[in-house]
Amino acid sequence: MSRMSQRNLGPQASLGMDQEIASLLTAIEQEKVPDRLTTLAMELQNALVEKRRRETTIKLS
Repeated sequence: MSRMSQRNLGPQASLGMDQEIASLLTAIEQEKVPDRLTTLAMELQNALVEKRRRETTIKLS
């Protein structure tokens, strides 16, 4: 499921986002290739921003 379609799913999407963040953190811990590590770090940053945006939207609702 794409991140765009997860936006409108509420708490269930939040769990999916938490799992994605955990998966990215695990991959970063295991990664040894600098370019791949940079890509994973950017994906993690994007996931954290999306999670914060979603949590802010829920609080405003």
